[in-house]
Amino acid sequence: MRHYRKQGISCFFFPLIGEYKNSIASLKNHGDARYHIKVKAQTKPERIVCSNLGSEVQIIPYDTALIKDYYLNSDNYIKDPIFIDLYSQLLGRGLLTSEGKQWKAQRKILSNNFHFGFLKAILPSVQHTVHEILHELRNTSLDNINLMDVFQRITGEVVGKIFFGEQLNHYKINNTPLTLELADIMTQIGSLNLSVERHLLGTWFIQKGIFPKHKKLMNRIHDFRDICRSIITERKRIRSFAKVDQSSKDMLDMLLEYSGEEGKINEEEIIDQFVTFFMAGMDTTGHLVTMAVYLLEKHPEYKAKMIEEVKTHYNPSEKVDVDDLNKLEFTTAFLKETLRTATPVPGIFPRKAVKDHNLGEFQIKKGDTILLDYFYNCFNEEHFKGGQKFDPYRWLEKEMSFDGYAFTPFSAGPRNCIGQHLALNESRIILAELLTMYDLSLKKDYQMRLIFSFLYEPEKPVVADLEVKKNL
Repeated sequence: MRHYRKQGISCFFFPLIGEYKNSIASLKNHGDARYHIKVKAQTKPERIVCSNLGSEVQIIPYDTALIKDYYLNSDNYIKDPIFIDLYSQLLGRGLLTSEGKQWKAQRKILSNNFHFGFLKAILPSVQHTVHEILHELRNTSLDNINLMDVFQRITGEVVGKIFFGEQLNHYKINNTPLTLELADIMTQIGSLNLSVERHLLGTWFIQKGIFPKHKKLMNRIHDFRDICRSIITERKRIRSFAKVDQSSKDMLDMLLEYSGEEGKINEEEIIDQFVTFFMAGMDTTGHLVTMAVYLLEKHPEYKAKMIEEVKTHYNPSEKVDVDDLNKLEFTTAFLKETLRTATPVPGIFPRKAVKDHNLGEFQIKKGDTILLDYFYNCFNEEHFKGGQKFDPYRWLEKEMSFDGYAFTPFSAGPRNCIGQHLALNESRIILAELLTMYDLSLKKDYQMRLIFSFLYEPEKPVVADLEVKKNL
């Protein structure tokens, strides 16, 4: 760390947990694990800082010019092998965890299949899934509804249909729907990855399953991948004697048929892509919509505005298309403001420098870690005036302009999120269907506390009471 102090970089050291000490204090004192970042951005903005995690140095650039430099020269880094090792037990070597030529080949394959025409064509299916699951809630008491569970069930089902053409919630592990099982597994991995035991004993110790809780987690990971494997095996069997309807092909069909420069994709690689796709498409979008609904309830004036917009521009009895969704301008602005103030993904996976190099004018050493924090610039007055205030209207101002590297909830550059358009379209449909179908109210005694494990998320479930709208 002396190397960076000599360059004028502010450094913070705390034994073992480093900067996470501030996150723990922020959660304890303010109910928000990222509180200190949001305040620091307003009161003491800095270009770049340095901290530690265990015995590793972590560099966090805040200046957008440095962030741009990072994205444009991303080949200077690889994902921290130690950090992603535990995630790789579930995700394999999919798009999120792979590097180099393997990553580029996978990105090319998925980009070719995940194009605008495909996303446009699946919107009616997304709409049907959302409507069906929300409508099924009427078979319950409509009291004490766990919003995150409902939205993750929806988003997981959407991803399942896009990839496998199946309703994945029909598959269960220990009587838990596949979607909720995956969400819980990811939360456990995220918590373990930040734990003292992982830093002291290493990932290998967890993988050995010596402790019962570690063994249980590894078994759950294996069971989840086994179900994915069985779905692929069954599809192969069906394809062996039945011709595929070209109009109803899903991504699994496309991947099974793919033969490019890298040759055929094997079964394990398909599982890796699906689990990565499933996790990214289900977990993050489910969290985004949950926070959007929570913030709607906290701002009734915005809720009234959104309801009026949905009444005017969204007809649940007609098939939705992109033009319909683009008319939901305030809803889109509200989702962007939710991403600015409460994005589920607060930063990138830690990256290791593969060589000595310069980031801007700063000399970065091989083996040191680079982190990006998506929150910092979102609360920096230089980029967002009145950043502490939740204000969707800022996104509707014609003269609004900001540095593109100050707001990157879907990352940026060549590694930006391949599913960002699906996430926003799906979120708009969920909000429109929910507000058309139900009146909603949060529990009056609910207190939001935001933690950071795998995602930035509510510590306790966001629970609401629903009431069917009288005009339905």
